[in-house]
Amino acid sequence: MFKMRHLFLPSLLFLTGCSSDQNILEKIGYIQSAAYDWAPDNKMKVTLSIPVIERESRDGYDEILTITASSSKAAKNLLSRKTSRTLVSGQLRNLLYGIELAKTGLRRNMDSILRDPSISKRSNIILTEGEAHDIINRDYTGHPKTEQYVDKLLQKEFQLQNTPRILLHQFVRDYFDEGIDPIATVIRISGNDLEVSGIGLFKEDVYVTKLPTKDMIFFNLLYQNQKQGEFSFTLNDEDTKSIMFNAISSKRKIKIRRDEEGVLHADIQMVVHGSVLEYIGKLNLSTDDSAKVEKMMSAYISEHSERVLSFMQKHGVDSIGLGRYVRNELGYAQWKKLDWAEAYPSVQVHVHADFHIKNFGNFFD
Repeated sequence: MFKMRHLFLPSLLFLTGCSSDQNILEKIGYIQSAAYDWAPDNKMKVTLSIPVIERESRDGYDEILTITASSSKAAKNLLSRKTSRTLVSGQLRNLLYGIELAKTGLRRNMDSILRDPSISKRSNIILTEGEAHDIINRDYTGHPKTEQYVDKLLQKEFQLQNTPRILLHQFVRDYFDEGIDPIATVIRISGNDLEVSGIGLFKEDVYVTKLPTKDMIFFNLLYQNQKQGEFSFTLNDEDTKSIMFNAISSKRKIKIRRDEEGVLHADIQMVVHGSVLEYIGKLNLSTDDSAKVEKMMSAYISEHSERVLSFMQKHGVDSIGLGRYVRNELGYAQWKKLDWAEAYPSVQVHVHADFHIKNFGNFFD
């Protein structure tokens, strides 16, 4: 009987502790996504998504709180009065901004966020076509609950390097760096799904334009070294109609020079490797014909990369950071004398891509 009591008391304490922890969790609202949209009178519409797990059930739902306020901090304080939970930001993963708000500039909002020590500087910065509120305030039939769907979609795109992952601290760093402008992934609702629709390009903290998905691969090659990826091309060639590659890897080097007339030139060398995943055409890639495909792909990547750069120069956004290389080449004193915003659109850019096929996969003779 004595031993039974000793066994019973720890069990009772354990159960009491679990119940206490459960009660604490039920009183806390862990904000995982925050959406910000334009509103009249210099205000913004703020929407918070809080996952709620019901007692004795594995299923849950997202509690959605929305209000219009002058700042994100004011919105959080007002929204805390509308929920039975204590709102905390330590689990915040995604900051979603409607493009209409981004057109007015994000500095004021981000300044408020940066001053909150509980918010991770590794939160994702995401742009939305349409209101960001609409992205997180709906269910997507056939997909996980909204919070998980948004998070897993973004993580998959980032891991495959289909689009650069831009964190809060990166966006702010690029904003303060005179040699580069910030970017952010753009998503939108498509039927009952979500999809990445491009890369948003900023001038300082103001949204300027978007690169469509068809140009994302070329932007990625210009923006950073690739470790993986997948893309397909349709070529206007009699022997090669279309070809798809995966396991994309790349390295790029950027060199800046000034000619005798003082014109700035940017020479971008990139070496790209890829494995053939699908091929429609007449060539036999296991023979010397592969060299023809490599030559075509090298020219194709060079041409379209220069087109993407020309697009960015036209809109005055230095999204790949050419200014950083110019600053390093000229030195700090000469850089400070240069009006980079004025000089950037006139930089002569030359892309030299060297494409190599790693392997061809399985094929029929």
